[in-house]
Amino acid sequence: MQQTGRCRYGESCVYSHETGSNFYGERSSKKARERPEPTFEQQLVKDEYNSWKRLLKTLPRPNDVTTIGSVWNGALEILNGEDRDCKQMVPRDLDNEDYLGRQHIRALLSLEVGDRTFVSLACPFLTTITHPALLDCLSVDTSVGGLYNYICGANGSRAVPFFQRLVTALSQTFLEPGLPSSMAILEKTIIAMSTTLRELLRRERRTAFHDDLPDLVNTIENLTEAAGVNPDTLAFQIVRNIIIELRGMISRANGLLDHGDDPSTNDEYTSVATSTYPRELNLPQDRHDNDKMDITKIKILPTEAEIRSNNAPFLPSTDLNQPHFLKDAAERHLDTHFRLYRHDCFGEVSEALGVAMIAVEKDQNVLADPRFSLGDVRAHTYPKAHVRYVSIDNRRGLEAQISFLQPPQTRKKSAADRRIWWEESKRLDEGVLLCLLSFDGSKASLLLLTVSKKSVEIKDDAGLSSDIHQATITAKLATRLQPDLEDLVQLSCQKTQCLLVEFPGVLLATFVPILENIQSMQELSRLPFRLWILPDRVHTYEEVSMPLDVPPPLYARKTDFTFSLKPILKESEDDFHLGPRVSVDSKADIDILEARTNLDRGQCQALVAALTREFAFIQGPPGTGKSYLGVQLMQVLQASRERADLGPVVVVCYTNHALDQFLEHLLDVGIERVIRIGGQSRSEKLEGKNLRVVSKGESKTKSEGYQLALIYKELERKAKQVRRHLDSLHRLSKKPDWENIKHYLARKHPLVSSQFSETDDEGFTRVGELPFHSWIRGERSVSTDRLETTIEQVLASARRDVFAVTLRDRQRLVEFWTKENFKEAADNLYEFVQEINNQHQQLTQIHDDVDRRVLQTADVIGVTTTGLARRIATLQRVRCKVVICEEAGEVLEPHMISALLPSVEHLIQIGDHQQLRPQINNFKQLSLESEQGRSYQLDRSQFERLSIGEKGRPPFPVAQLNVQRRMRPQISSLIRETIYPRLLDHDNTTKLPDVVGMRKNVFWLDHDNFEEGAQSEVHHKSHSNDWEVEMVHALVRHVVRQGVYSSTDIAVLTPYTGQLQKLRAKMRNDFEVVLSERDQETLIKEGFSLKDNKAESNQTNLSAASGTKPIEKKKMSELLRCATIDNFQGEEAKVVIISLVRSNKQKKIGFLKTNNRINVLLSRAQHGLYLIGNISTYSTQPMWRQIFAMLQGTESVGRTFGLCCPRHTETEIQVSQPDDFARFSPEGGYVQYLANHFSNADIFALELVAGAIQRI
Repeated sequence: MQQTGRCRYGESCVYSHETGSNFYGERSSKKARERPEPTFEQQLVKDEYNSWKRLLKTLPRPNDVTTIGSVWNGALEILNGEDRDCKQMVPRDLDNEDYLGRQHIRALLSLEVGDRTFVSLACPFLTTITHPALLDCLSVDTSVGGLYNYICGANGSRAVPFFQRLVTALSQTFLEPGLPSSMAILEKTIIAMSTTLRELLRRERRTAFHDDLPDLVNTIENLTEAAGVNPDTLAFQIVRNIIIELRGMISRANGLLDHGDDPSTNDEYTSVATSTYPRELNLPQDRHDNDKMDITKIKILPTEAEIRSNNAPFLPSTDLNQPHFLKDAAERHLDTHFRLYRHDCFGEVSEALGVAMIAVEKDQNVLADPRFSLGDVRAHTYPKAHVRYVSIDNRRGLEAQISFLQPPQTRKKSAADRRIWWEESKRLDEGVLLCLLSFDGSKASLLLLTVSKKSVEIKDDAGLSSDIHQATITAKLATRLQPDLEDLVQLSCQKTQCLLVEFPGVLLATFVPILENIQSMQELSRLPFRLWILPDRVHTYEEVSMPLDVPPPLYARKTDFTFSLKPILKESEDDFHLGPRVSVDSKADIDILEARTNLDRGQCQALVAALTREFAFIQGPPGTGKSYLGVQLMQVLQASRERADLGPVVVVCYTNHALDQFLEHLLDVGIERVIRIGGQSRSEKLEGKNLRVVSKGESKTKSEGYQLALIYKELERKAKQVRRHLDSLHRLSKKPDWENIKHYLARKHPLVSSQFSETDDEGFTRVGELPFHSWIRGERSVSTDRLETTIEQVLASARRDVFAVTLRDRQRLVEFWTKENFKEAADNLYEFVQEINNQHQQLTQIHDDVDRRVLQTADVIGVTTTGLARRIATLQRVRCKVVICEEAGEVLEPHMISALLPSVEHLIQIGDHQQLRPQINNFKQLSLESEQGRSYQLDRSQFERLSIGEKGRPPFPVAQLNVQRRMRPQISSLIRETIYPRLLDHDNTTKLPDVVGMRKNVFWLDHDNFEEGAQSEVHHKSHSNDWEVEMVHALVRHVVRQGVYSSTDIAVLTPYTGQLQKLRAKMRNDFEVVLSERDQETLIKEGFSLKDNKAESNQTNLSAASGTKPIEKKKMSELLRCATIDNFQGEEAKVVIISLVRSNKQKKIGFLKTNNRINVLLSRAQHGLYLIGNISTYSTQPMWRQIFAMLQGTESVGRTFGLCCPRHTETEIQVSQPDDFARFSPEGGYVQYLANHFSNADIFALELVAGAIQRI
């Protein structure tokens, strides 16, 4: 190809046709490989590195303090430098067996010199091996792991004696009276020693079993205290936190799981009423192969035995007054949220698959039944599936092409229409979880996979659209287990009929990293801010009512540290510094802030709280400026970035929209070094700030380039071997053949193999049929009544004389040899695949480290909670001290736990727990709003849990914003009187204009038109109300006809996706309807089509029948926003029209029974709020009754809307039915005015004049 520029395979070639592309199709042209000549400074650095490297080539002498000092001080100097190539080469060369780095390590560990000298040499050594350039760099992690493995020795046999010697030397050096000492050196050495020990335990788990380790940890702690290290200093806090983690890891390694007594219960305050009766504790103890007490031993994906198990999973309560087998609060917290979150992800899936396996075993025809359903679980089934073949892909690794019957919806479509259907349905998207169910004649089996490639191209015969009868998807195993690989290959070879099941809501990449991270935190006993996340129990009323006293972040505890507020002061020449220990109750400081900034008093107090508490909560009711405060806070933090060595500030949001908005605000105030992680951004401003784009400008180091080249070459070699093994396995599955089995027999059964030789004893080659083939046919077989009882006995007979074996036993032998040969080949295949997976992991680490370097240079990193999960491995290596979580009230606690990156010293959560809660999958079993879920409350955010407080524990201090700038007072009063008693209205809200064309700015239209039944054709039953659809449509047309409101001024909200779909179909005859990305996903998820032409046609007919003439699309208003309530939090509109939907005799109100949703619903409007719903149905809920009473008091409830013509307000128009708008207000109210003031003749004359003018 490189010589001729042509490929003999043409366009069908799977490789890149670009000259110079590597194994992955990536360009590596000669021009790109050329590097500019090094500058004088670069050459000097290189010479210095080579000088240090020469030391590694010299065999160290015992107790040679000069060489030892040169090696480790030199290494430290290189790591503190700026040359990335040299920094990455330090650990590689130290671990390189061609050099003597390990001998130099051993020379230091076994050093026998005086205490002061020993400390002076140990300190640079420890500082080197704990340097961020080693611990944070993913590219060199393998080399760093090798170094720690050597330092450790067998079970810590090298490391622990060294640390014991160092602790003794430190004691003698720094604690002996009369000897000069430096507290800075002592603190630095203790921190480096503790960090090294923690890293050793993390990488070499068996070190925790060393008998002397617990005493060593105690000695380090005692040394810190005896040396007089100030408890308020950063060093003391760092060492204390590491000591806690070390003890936890040692306890876990030795199986010291505390089984605490059942805690007593009492009747103190709690936010949710739960049972206080102590439950019997049903421990997880191997009821199946994945039922473990230690969550670090639990496989993330459910196993087949777990799916088949009839035992209920062990789900611990989040109520700390209920028993748990773990006594340590942090371990219990991690254990509980791991199990609950895992059950939320897989619980319903496991139950459904268990039922499906039973169904298959009862009736194998289920595998071919297109009507088979998994019940209420959201899933798509594809019958008559089979594995076409298994292959190796250069980028994605081992994968399988699975074919199945086209869904009924596509069978009568053309290829082009099938392509459109597959694209729009969003089925089988990449990353989605699949299950392949099969039956082997005795039992059902399953394989879990994920979609690795989705092709809808018509020309792709391995795609979804090309064939009228069959569709094909490419998937890879979700596990790395050898039995699963063997089963997949077996299914491919035998073309076994299967049932393919898709779980479209289950994307492993969005939650598996979260679960793995919690497992890691449990194993390392790491839970930052555990004092605040899990406050200790108190016993007196005074203690319970006293808020926790949260100290400043660690970085702010340095002497003379202050926050500069210059960036947010009104006057550019002004300057003001805020001390880290200023109280939010300090009237003098708050007065100064309020006078010299643009913040109101509540925002000033919240700013102080956020800056002076290492773990801070800010509650922002609707319209109080949470995002504005967040931007001000970010400006202050950036002003202190260098002094505090903050690194990038990580901003975490629940939604892409909120994240984009916040980052755009940062750009607007001049914070330019912003990097956005994730590809779901819709912001043009942030296009050039995306990590994917920014990383393209970051070059790889020479070391990384060299490693990549080696890996690519090795991958190509191993991929060829995998292909050969796959071919061999497919051949083995066919009719027994001598070519397929002769090598196996020669290795495993040489005495049998020699009897099938093609050469006789005299050396002549036999002609005709091969001996093995004639043997299979039964040549020279003997008939005997004797039947060997075991295969071993048959083999023994075959070794003596294979031709004396009976025909029946020959068949048994062939089956046995084929099976064993297949197993051996599959085992070899698995080993090669594992090697490829490991090398792919190395490639990922190198590319991730490029991203890490880019991220480390940023001032702000923006990421959603889902993006955080996907990139957790990279973000954990970024040195960042501050994490700000927006929309904290919507973030699940497991996600919040994962946001606690290892280097974090300051966590600020901004949200409102009285608005929407986090979303979960298993509402019935795990939600605090359900009967079953009250013990678990997975959808209660950490923000809500601590803000409200837990019984027997002190409340967490929360700074609340209290001035709203969004709603007119008539609207804000609805939430002030029910939820936020301290909420104030800004003066500007009293000046908001009245809604044009309406008599009332706030009104509830009452009606008694019943809702339609739940739509059973979708997976999650949704409700709708056709009468309300018509009424909303008519009201929107009326408001828009006033000509005052622009495209973003009106929003139509509803609780249900079924109603949203009908509203959308109705409205788009007149408007360009805009749905949020989340609402589009929800519609698709619940089975609705985004392009329902039939519905549109039906709605058009309804419009014609009702007498309303269609408005030319985009004529009156370009865009109209329609949304579900859950996907409109954080948004606002001048006029909000709400369809409540529920109207029934049973008075069931569904979603809107919770105050949180009602709060969001009522707080989106600025100028006007209009509700359409059955008051009788909603009156069963207390908050709705309150709202109704308040509206009734202002005559804002009724059976008719009051409309008016803006030019003739004295004319009254009352409408109670959708048709009334066309009759009484066809032109926005002006016709009614004419009817009241002019005769029919006059009106006719005016119309003639108007028509003539229009024609002119």
